[in-house]
Amino acid sequence: MEIDDTNRDILRLLKHNGRMSFTEIGEELGMSRVAVKKRVTKLEEAGIIRGYKAVIYREENVKMLMEITTVDENYEDLLEYLNRTGYVTELYVMTGTNRIHATAVAPDVSELKYLARMVSKKFEDKIKTIGCHGVKEIVKDTYGGVDYDRTKRERGKGDE
Repeated sequence: MEIDDTNRDILRLLKHNGRMSFTEIGEELGMSRVAVKKRVTKLEEAGIIRGYKAVIYREENVKMLMEITTVDENYEDLLEYLNRTGYVTELYVMTGTNRIHATAVAPDVSELKYLARMVSKKFEDKIKTIGCHGVKEIVKDTYGGVDYDRTKRERGKGDE
């Protein structure tokens, strides 16, 4: 499916506010509600729009990034384990040699430390290196609703 300027504008508006009505989008772009609905439906059918969700932010949650390098390309069981783990919110196989990236979130840092220990122990024969880093501050997270400018203002550094 071709993404023309109008579709880009619709995607930009929905990315900012997934609950925006077809009427509101139409008013913003100078289109009818029906025309917007047809375009959104086509974007959904093409798999470009994959869904709509509420993103829930809990200030007490702790986020950890895990970078894992495996000894060889036989790591499907490690991926399966990480995928089943409730703490893991994102899981990627990276470019380069046998690299996996996982993002994990929990209410307490001790739970993330436990996850890292369990992964290291359970897959010690498959893991060459594992690096775990706690997130100190989220500056931008498009999908999680964090905006750099707002974060900067909250830290007292905006419009200096």
